[in-house]
Amino acid sequence: MRAAVVLAVLFAAAPARESIELARLRLLHEALTQAESPRRDWDPGQRDCAGFIRFLYRKALGRSAPLWRDREGGAAAFASAEDLIGYNFSPVARDPVPDRIETGDVLAFYNPDRAPADAWHLMMLLKPPGGVAERVLAVYHNGGAGADAAVRKVWLADLLAGPPEWRPTSSNPRFLGTFRFKEWARPAAQGASR
Repeated sequence: MRAAVVLAVLFAAAPARESIELARLRLLHEALTQAESPRRDWDPGQRDCAGFIRFLYRKALGRSAPLWRDREGGAAAFASAEDLIGYNFSPVARDPVPDRIETGDVLAFYNPDRAPADAWHLMMLLKPPGGVAERVLAVYHNGGAGADAAVRKVWLADLLAGPPEWRPTSSNPRFLGTFRFKEWARPAAQGASR
């Protein structure tokens, strides 16, 4: 009887895992497409790092209903970078570990010396299926406006060797950690510490 219950739970969870993997593939495709040339369906008024994350998740999940949670836990159509990380994503690890990273995970940075509107920066992690575990791509909007605005791609390994303020390591006080969309977080990831 106990084995039947375990099997029933496993089979019930399978479609959810499948739909998450399909959504991750859509997210990966959309992120790479936007990096080549931002499409018209991404609102120009929301083209910043948080807007990039919001847009990718909305496209990947195909939802028009409010996708995000606000400070009170209510449904919200919009979430700032701070609210995305604080109420919609769960910590995975302080340092990004390539074999624990999933497509859609987010690197979060916070610089308290900047104005509140510019203090946060988010980068989306992409891990192509069947790829080498160490070959993780970070894709992000550079925060620029007008002709300076762009979606950039950089290998995680290059980011780790790059300018100190953008290194996703626990030794960087501006780096908050790697985060996963709460709907996709496994129980172990939800309990991980920052």
